[in-house]
Amino acid sequence: MMETDTPIYVNNTQIENVESYVYLRQRHSTRDKNKDKENQRRITAGWTAFAKHRDIFKGNIGTCLKRQIYNIAYFQQ
Repeated sequence: MMETDTPIYVNNTQIENVESYVYLRQRHSTRDKNKDKENQRRITAGWTAFAKHRDIFKGNIGTCLKRQIYNIAYFQQ
């Protein structure tokens, strides 16, 4: 990919040049080809979803229901 300092405009709005972004829950980087940051971001998102509903996960309900709650919490981030 060729880097340029020439601004790009769409409908008279300048497009921001970024080094990384999240698309479809996956971090992409224009410079860093190392996946460590993406892996750490996913781990953090998983623990955040777990911590949000800690009382439910420690409760006496079925694993199937716990998994459904975790998935809802994780994918709403």
